[in-house]
Amino acid sequence: MTSTIEDRLITLSSVGDLSQLETILSEDEESLSDKAVQELLATAARASHLDVVNFLLTKYDLSSFNEEIVRNAVRSGSIPIMKALLAREPTAINMPFDHYGSPLIVACIGRNDIDYLQFLLEAGAGPNQDPDAATYPIAIAAALYKDPAVIDILLQHGARLKRSGALGAAARLGNEVMMGRLLERGARPETDAIRRPEHGTPLHTAVEAGHVGVTRMLLEHGADPKALDGKGMTPVDIARKMQEKGKDMSQIMKLLGYE
Repeated sequence: MTSTIEDRLITLSSVGDLSQLETILSEDEESLSDKAVQELLATAARASHLDVVNFLLTKYDLSSFNEEIVRNAVRSGSIPIMKALLAREPTAINMPFDHYGSPLIVACIGRNDIDYLQFLLEAGAGPNQDPDAATYPIAIAAALYKDPAVIDILLQHGARLKRSGALGAAARLGNEVMMGRLLERGARPETDAIRRPEHGTPLHTAVEAGHVGVTRMLLEHGADPKALDGKGMTPVDIARKMQEKGKDMSQIMKLLGYE
């Protein structure tokens, strides 16, 4: 099949013109390569054209899906499209992505709807992605989402709080709503870090970012203002350093016990 025809097929998959797609594929005697089919499927998935996805899955017997297909399906936010892929290849639910973790990681990074996250989890998505490959899903959710129910759903399906980095992630962006739910569900500042980080505890992170509300919440839940980071600095040291840079740290210094 010529590159011109393949380009036309990609365009039709992108706009969801199933009728023209079927016509061309039925008239052309030369079969598509697996690579070409994968590209069409990835294109249709990204554009949320379920009818095109179902047509391609029915017409072609792909032995497996490439990363782009599954990643695009997740990014589309379409549960029916992901269901169609999983019906053909159930293991795609935990496909490892280069630099992106897994479908659940991509969904969290893209802030997909909570219903979509629940669907992935119920379909078998692992909630504890290896931190060597990506950040834990609960940490991404703690940073990027505003609905604390996301935390509840992840915990309900086995997400870990201890050594997840979730408090640190919420502290970095000053996400008080998610910080509150994490603390309410048992997250502890002293056991948050995945491993001893150079940047220290969630309190170090909150202080350096200048988030007064999050700093207060962490202190109220036992965060140690004398804890040392990887450079031997306490949160107070961090606050003073930020003051030297011209940042108003008066409220945070007061919370830390220094007027």
